[in-house]
Amino acid sequence: MPLLLHDPVAHWLIVAAAVAVVAGEIVATYLGHARDGERRVVGSLADSLLLYVHGRGASMRQDRGTRLIIALALYLGIAAALAIARLPGLRVYANNWWTLGLGLTIVLAGAVLRDWAILSLGRYFRREVTIEPGQRIVRRGPYRMLRHPSYTGICLILGGFGLAFGSWVSAGAAVLIVFVGMLPRIRVEERALAQAFGSDYAAYTMSTDRILPHVW
Repeated sequence: MPLLLHDPVAHWLIVAAAVAVVAGEIVATYLGHARDGERRVVGSLADSLLLYVHGRGASMRQDRGTRLIIALALYLGIAAALAIARLPGLRVYANNWWTLGLGLTIVLAGAVLRDWAILSLGRYFRREVTIEPGQRIVRRGPYRMLRHPSYTGICLILGGFGLAFGSWVSAGAAVLIVFVGMLPRIRVEERALAQAFGSDYAAYTMSTDRILPHVW
């Protein structure tokens, strides 16, 4: 039986990590908004966190339903990880306190990366692909290396929870499912960015990776 299902300490550690992930995103969003105050755009459309220019024309949403796809991928990834962790043969070399601790550490690392990305965009954090007049590309924080650092953070969070559930296979399945769910969003975002910023975005793509440094 998975550790989280028979040990109350393991169970509540995982619950606490989940609460920390949600609370961290809420706090990062609030702090980013408060820090930026009334400043104009200093952000990027990348990573589905697209900017709003106060008082400058109407926005043009290009989400194409990808927000819903990502939400479904998150739920499916967690559900699949839990189901896999219930199979004894797929808990080899996991389902112990060491892997639980490693998994939760990965979860928190992913949450920190995602929150850093949110803070880097400040009050202009968005969960839908939205084009606004007068925007320019952000190159600060994690955006100096990655075009979609928030998605990297989500992959780490899902993989960490999968491992904390007690299975390396759970971790791999959770990451794979959420990554596949992100692909349509990445295509939509990058098409919108290329149309909005042209050669500037092309130059930005030459100096950064999408999700994993030096890989993709």
